[in-house]
Amino acid sequence: MASHPLHTRSLRARLTRPPGKRPALALAGVLVVAVLAGSALNPAGLFGGAKPFSVHRNAARPDPLGTRISKVYGTSTPARIYGTRIGDLEDLGENLRGQMISDLTPLPPAAFDRPVAAYKRYSAGWLRRVESDTTVLTRALAAGDRAAAKAAWMTTWAAYLHLGAVYLEGPVATLNQEIDGTPGGLPRGTADPRFSGLHRIELGLWGGQPTRSLVRYGQLLRSDVGRLLRVLPRVSIPPLDYATRSHEILEDAQRDLLSGMDVPWSGEGVLGTDAGLDATDEVVRTLTPLLQGRDNTLIEVHNELLLLHRAFASVLRDHHGRWPTLSQLTLDQRELLNGTLAGALGALEELPGTLETTGIEEIPSIPKGR
Repeated sequence: MASHPLHTRSLRARLTRPPGKRPALALAGVLVVAVLAGSALNPAGLFGGAKPFSVHRNAARPDPLGTRISKVYGTSTPARIYGTRIGDLEDLGENLRGQMISDLTPLPPAAFDRPVAAYKRYSAGWLRRVESDTTVLTRALAAGDRAAAKAAWMTTWAAYLHLGAVYLEGPVATLNQEIDGTPGGLPRGTADPRFSGLHRIELGLWGGQPTRSLVRYGQLLRSDVGRLLRVLPRVSIPPLDYATRSHEILEDAQRDLLSGMDVPWSGEGVLGTDAGLDATDEVVRTLTPLLQGRDNTLIEVHNELLLLHRAFASVLRDHHGRWPTLSQLTLDQRELLNGTLAGALGALEELPGTLETTGIEEIPSIPKGR
């Protein structure tokens, strides 16, 4: 193959070049290459008057959107602060139009079938214990042993409060009134013949009434508990009611028991509230499979309930393993129980929203001009 003239001259020059001049010639070669590379990137520099390569723009063509978008569509929120605004509103549970929102997918109502069934089995077990304890209570009343009867009453009453979430409405609510009702709504108060059940026995025992005169109330109590045990399998507890009850058990305890309102004679509000705490634990346990992965509600509830259990355990230790009456609580102990109970209630009130079965409906906006 014939050699190219430039190639031949270049080769000859390299063969005959004096050794001392090689660095300068090498630098010249580098400059030539750089010039050629620059010319390739800028054709105008290589070919004189030729225009440089560029993207063609038609300045006369209008913006296809027709207008410059500066706000989030359908709102007055500037696009430049959209992310910050959305974050602030999400903390309030609202969207840009001021409507309530939730990022949780609603649960199907059937998802509550298993938790409710589990709680009804748990309640039936406690009702059978109440039935047995009532028998012991009635025997102590018949024997005239007031101390034994008081101890049996506390055991029976605490066992019954473990039911917590079953007495909501209908025949169950009626039976609950007969078993654990107070004389508050009765025309004649404590003298009303319809006042019976656990609190009627409480009044007699701590009010100095002869124990044998209370035997008939013990017998009636056992009969009512048996009726509730038979009705319980047919009790219907709607999902929202069940989720709400997890909060209401301790709310009722705070209002009615720690205040002493429902136990004015025995003063056993601490005992009753501890039983309600156990019932709350069971409701949360049955709901745990539904709560997992839905916000941080379950973790917060567990943490607050743990603190409340520790508070009750501390009070129990301070009183040598016996639940104190409300009058036996020190100021520090009362503040400890009320404070930790308030924290638990704050966490538990998140359960109904976390376990919602229907989405939040959009509230229609009011037409302009009205």
